[in-house]
Amino acid sequence: MTEDFQQNTRDRLYAGMEAAPGDFAFDDSVARVFPDMISRSVPCYCDLVKLMAVLARRFLHPDARCFDLGCSLGAVSAALLGQYRHLGLRVVAVDNSQAMIDRLNQRLAEEVAGGRLQARCEDLTEVDTSGASLLILNLTLQFIAPEQRLALLARLRERLQPGGGLLLAEKVQCANPDAEHLLAEAHAEFKRANGYSELEISRKRAALERVMRLDAPEVHAERLRAAGFTQVVPWFQCLNFMAWAAWA
Repeated sequence: MTEDFQQNTRDRLYAGMEAAPGDFAFDDSVARVFPDMISRSVPCYCDLVKLMAVLARRFLHPDARCFDLGCSLGAVSAALLGQYRHLGLRVVAVDNSQAMIDRLNQRLAEEVAGGRLQARCEDLTEVDTSGASLLILNLTLQFIAPEQRLALLARLRERLQPGGGLLLAEKVQCANPDAEHLLAEAHAEFKRANGYSELEISRKRAALERVMRLDAPEVHAERLRAAGFTQVVPWFQCLNFMAWAAWA
């Protein structure tokens, strides 16, 4: 790999008076600091990425094709290619942010040049995933309009190869108010411990409110089944972040 995912510019986007107002967007300013932002904002993020690569083995075969949907800078794509190069794995990394795709192509230039990785800037609700053995949605579905989520998952399920599966990770919102308060406060404390100020935490929360719509864990599991996945297995939780494996 061309660059360690954790090494990048320090995230100070919401620290000063120059912080941009409005909704959160995956633009070039975010892409520039994204590795630092995600590692300081999502507990156990690096472990989550590594475990996704471990769980992926269940669905891979020689020359398998994987789609990393909402790939950002390609952390999961890089982990998969690093671990399963011997299988001849090919990864299609898709994001609707051109800034993310441009930086992914720079960071993983060797994989792109070698034909193991193809990066596309596309709308995730329209991408054709035909031929996929593995689908990855790592903190992605929460940015898709709620009314589009079931249709997206159903289409992904329909185009999966026999024996294929989906790995889904999401920030969740608990239906129980006490549980939600506990986890939300712990998450805020996690960010404080990683050097974010109260101003930064508050500003980023406000920027995300209208673009990141969270579901309860039960909603995710029920929706996966409604989309046609008969097996839905939760395999990760760290504070208010969870992950599932799903297959037919």
